Amino acid sequence: MPDSATFALRRRWGPWAQGAVLGLLPLLTVRSVADPSPWLHLKVGEFLRDGGRFGSPDPWAPFAAHRYVPTQWLPSVVVAQGYDLFGLPAVLWARGVAVVALVVALLWLTRTVSRPEVAVPVTVAAVAAAWGGLAERPQLAGFVLLVLAIGAWWRTGVDHRARWWLVPLTWVSACTHGVWVLGLVVGGLVVLGLGVDRAVPARTWGRLVAVLVVSFLAAGLTPIGPRLLLTPFQVGSNGREFVSEWFPSSVRSPDVMLALAMLALAYAAWLRLRERPATWQLLPFLAAIGFILTMQRTVAVGAFLAAPLLAGQVERLLAVRARAREVRAGTGHDSPAAPRPDRTSFALRRRELGCWAAGLVLACLVAIPLADSRAGTVHAVPTALQQQLRVLPPHTRLVADGDVTGWALFTAPQVEPVFDLRIESYDAAYVKRYIAAMEAAPGWEQFVADGSTRAALLPASSPLALALVEQLGWSVVGRGDGYQLLEAS
Repeated sequence: MPDSATFALRRRWGPWAQGAVLGLLPLLTVRSVADPSPWLHLKVGEFLRDGGRFGSPDPWAPFAAHRYVPTQWLPSVVVAQGYDLFGLPAVLWARGVAVVALVVALLWLTRTVSRPEVAVPVTVAAVAAAWGGLAERPQLAGFVLLVLAIGAWWRTGVDHRARWWLVPLTWVSACTHGVWVLGLVVGGLVVLGLGVDRAVPARTWGRLVAVLVVSFLAAGLTPIGPRLLLTPFQVGSNGREFVSEWFPSSVRSPDVMLALAMLALAYAAWLRLRERPATWQLLPFLAAIGFILTMQRTVAVGAFLAAPLLAGQVERLLAVRARAREVRAGTGHDSPAAPRPDRTSFALRRRELGCWAAGLVLACLVAIPLADSRAGTVHAVPTALQQQLRVLPPHTRLVADGDVTGWALFTAPQVEPVFDLRIESYDAAYVKRYIAAMEAAPGWEQFVADGSTRAALLPASSPLALALVEQLGWSVVGRGDGYQLLEAS
């Protein structure tokens, strides 16, 4: 088939093929609940929706030392409402559709700088590198909004336009998840790079700075108030010390290797083209390396930044090679009738956007029966002990494995956990005592006594479970899913 006919066929049916794939993605993205965090967010959403407010003392945990700030309140409330209406399938549906929305956002981001043949594989690579962070959490919705912010600032780096719609986007992001601040970081790097290169007039640069400043102020006008602006630092202080996903990432992890490979290919394209990257591109490139290596939690962010860098440089490389072939042919182009390859500018064709939108709608519909059929299996929490947990007396102090504390709060709201997943609510010294007690290290008896603890929900192999039975004479009142429920005698 002639090149012109192949190009015409791809141009006509390519967007529809993309839309069809998007519509069928829930076959891969809708899964049984495999993360313990959704239960805590359901509890938070239910509490806030019913008019509850977090203060001091904490309404759930008697030993929380700091006021909990529900930075992820918006998706928590929305999904909690969906859970009340449709049950657990609503959680599965939300996760499946959110992953599809993330794919659409990444396609938009990469498609603005490259042709479909480049944008699609780069998007697949970015999603694969971020896959470990795409759990049933509000963070996933935050990632979708972050990619939109990255795309907007990337376009600003090229056309120097001030996009004021970033202000309401930042406000919604700040109601969704703490990654909102990373959108401003990317914007700051782009604006700084434009200023260093003196690529824009002073007045234009001032407008871009104004977008950043107003966006930051908008984040302080959410229902949480100005204290939201400090929460990324408060959460991170305990997270970096105790939470594995806040630890430095390993270069031997497949997702880290893939994200770094994307950046390496972008860098290789720069070398091949013998071009010095603009500072507004170089700074995000360095930031992406930092995000990938600093902690496991931000590997996905580094992959999102790598996507436009890689797609844009591969597109430039292909364009240079095409021009070189034309020069060697001595014609400047293949033939007068041959269509030019699709060098999509920032104004995407309506057909392509329409196909993506249709694919997203189809995905929403396909995800419904899938979520319903896969909601019967729940991983990571001991659902077999649900009934025994619910009949514990009100205000029972419960020590539980950290991962299941959110589920325990949601399933048995009458219990009072001595520790839960909201690690930022506790002093570091208390967290260390809890960790030591879980290992039955010296001082564990005092930790149990100080908390007036009367029940425990622990893995069957837990050192603390064994110590409670053998040394304090606690009774095992339930077993299931690899856990034990114990009560003081």
